[in-house]
Amino acid sequence: MAKLIASNNKFYYICFTLSRKNGMKYIYKILFLVFASSLMGCMSTIQIASVVEKNTDGDFLLKWEVSPDVEGKIDIYSAMTDTSIRNFTPVRTKLVEEQFALLNPSGSGLREFFILKTSGVTSGIISNRFIDMDNILNFRDLGGYSTIDDKQLKWGQIFRSGHLSNTNLFDQEKLKVLGIKTIIDLRSEKDRMAHPYFTNIRKINIPIESGDFSTSKDMLIKENFTRSETILFMQKSYKDIVENNTAKYAEMFDILLDKNNYPVLISSHLGKDRVGIAAALLLHVLDVPEYYIEEDYLASNKYIDPKKTITFSEPLTESLQEAMTALFSANSAYLHYAFDYIRETYGSIDNYLEKEVRVSKGKRIILRKLMLYNP
Repeated sequence: MAKLIASNNKFYYICFTLSRKNGMKYIYKILFLVFASSLMGCMSTIQIASVVEKNTDGDFLLKWEVSPDVEGKIDIYSAMTDTSIRNFTPVRTKLVEEQFALLNPSGSGLREFFILKTSGVTSGIISNRFIDMDNILNFRDLGGYSTIDDKQLKWGQIFRSGHLSNTNLFDQEKLKVLGIKTIIDLRSEKDRMAHPYFTNIRKINIPIESGDFSTSKDMLIKENFTRSETILFMQKSYKDIVENNTAKYAEMFDILLDKNNYPVLISSHLGKDRVGIAAALLLHVLDVPEYYIEEDYLASNKYIDPKKTITFSEPLTESLQEAMTALFSANSAYLHYAFDYIRETYGSIDNYLEKEVRVSKGKRIILRKLMLYNP
């Protein structure tokens, strides 16, 4: 039967032979078995793509897409913690074709975890990636992504954000609810002096001088950069970050090897460049596909508004406004330039990580155990 399913040409040849030798009843039997086997094959390949967002009213908006298309009901399970599947309880049943559900929050309302189930297939654990903060820019969870071997990153272990200089009591309470134990601050000394902050959470400074935001902003204005010149400048900055800070990223990875440091928040000024590269390297180490790595990198554009983030005493020319927008943006051309440089210089990103950032195969195994769900 496996040969019949694997090749339509062989299937038709066997049907013809049997029909002449043993009669039409064998054709019907084979057709039924092939149809049943194909149906089971389709069922086993059903996938549920899903995402959770919080709307402006603070409710959880679940969206899903089931492929291939199936009809019927989809069950929604919820939990306040993702430590065990047994924590999840049924909260709603919807039709698959509705593709969304709006749920009132339980508990603190900061975040919840959900699982969807239909046609005997269960989704991964989903939660809201973006955590709404009053005065912390670009704050989000690095969890939830799938790896190339169908594992999933744990939620609530690694967060990324902009600097914490303007945090208020509400932000501090949210950091406490998220249980963050360690903050890795990648800002340069100049950035830290310009925007200091104090917290009861353990903070480790790993200054990455390349790509310093304050210096970049001042130079763009002084030199009257155009948008094109800014893009070239940012590409060079990204190359400098990966070329000149291997020891700094090695230190970051060593911190991530200690389970006692979790949950961890990695921050920089805007949380898009130095943190963006840090997150991209970490996701690569965990075998997350490149399209998810780029998706995570570009997500900064959803949460950084150049017009609201910085003000100037004098109005900027139109050309400088375009340049500043390029400076504030996460552009795939920046990340691709850095990764292409790594591949050309070191042969591969894996070689760069192992030889320059000291992420050995043993360390990768430890990081996967710490950061992936292991059913």
